[in-house]
Amino acid sequence: MKKFKLDLKSLKLSGFDLGVIIAAVVIALLGAGAWWYLSGALADAQTDATSAKADFDKFSSNPTYHIVVSTSNAKTLQNNIELLKAQLAPLIHDTLQPKENKLLSIDKEDPVAWKHDLDDDVRALNNAAKLHSVGVPANFYFGFSRYLSQSPSDEQTAVLSKQLLGIEQIATIMINAQIKDILAIRRTYEEDPRPSSSAGGSSTLEESDHLAGYSTVAAGNTYIAYPFEVEFDANPENLRTIISNLVQCPYIFVVRSLSIESDHPDSPKLTDLDKMAGTPPSSVINTSPGEVADTTSTVGPQYLFGNSSLKIKARIDMIEWDAQLPEK
Repeated sequence: MKKFKLDLKSLKLSGFDLGVIIAAVVIALLGAGAWWYLSGALADAQTDATSAKADFDKFSSNPTYHIVVSTSNAKTLQNNIELLKAQLAPLIHDTLQPKENKLLSIDKEDPVAWKHDLDDDVRALNNAAKLHSVGVPANFYFGFSRYLSQSPSDEQTAVLSKQLLGIEQIATIMINAQIKDILAIRRTYEEDPRPSSSAGGSSTLEESDHLAGYSTVAAGNTYIAYPFEVEFDANPENLRTIISNLVQCPYIFVVRSLSIESDHPDSPKLTDLDKMAGTPPSSVINTSPGEVADTTSTVGPQYLFGNSSLKIKARIDMIEWDAQLPEK
């Protein structure tokens, strides 16, 4: 076997070979650098994408922010909004601010003139109650007993007139329904300054017709809710009439709560039915069921349900819709 010996001294590289080697080394170094740079840029790009997605989720889920949409989508959305306004405008005007609703036109007036108007309204309501045989407490002033012997200031008359209008509407509906008695009508004292947050609540009750608390202003000043509380005695049919007329009234009334106490809290027992029906004549005791049914009861018609007397306490809010409504 022949042996070969490589003599490095005798190995000679041409300039071209040396250039190729150097170029390969440079390319390798550049490739490694490019990989290192691009991998870092990719990580940064991924971080930016994650941040952008988080921002999108934040702005799309929070109603405080608005999502930026394309021009065509924004135009379509605006057209839909205008179409919806056009469809709702007649309903809103007829329901929330009908021409019969005078709340927004009420302004302050001379205190002496306001006191005269109050006296006239109270007198008219008491006369109507007497005409319809509806009982009211002695010297009943329909929630305004504070002003039996005094007058409000000029600035107070505006809100007092709105409350008087609401009470007049509610009381008239109850009187026309011919309930048995009006026991109480209470209102919040809107004319009094509201306590500061540190005071911790409303003032102490001064009169029996004072309802604790104040009116509520909705978000965006859309409406103001003036609360009233009424107590009255009625039967189920009276109550049905009152609720129906509150709904049909040109003023917006919302029944917030309703508590009812019946004078017949227990249902009749089966063993009481014969006694309630009355004893049939002795001549038909042993006859057929049909002949017994044709006989007249000795006690007259008896009602198992629906004829009880109800003591009712209702919290009713009058809504003053104050938002800017679209034109018809």
